[in-house]
Amino acid sequence: MNLENTKDKVVGKATELKGKATGSKLDELKGKAQNFFGKAKDSFDEARRKSEERRSQRENENK
Repeated sequence: MNLENTKDKVVGKATELKGKATGSKLDELKGKAQNFFGKAKDSFDEARRKSEERRSQRENENK
């Protein structure tokens, strides 16, 4: 989890809530999309980190 992903999630949630408060479906959907994008980037970063750990472990086992 990095700062940019967290920012996307927080700003997305705020935009979504603003949309709900003002009745703007567009802002609500934009916020949901940005929040989802932040979560997706977190998932991708985690998968990449685990993949790199596994590769490093395999390389160490082969030495």
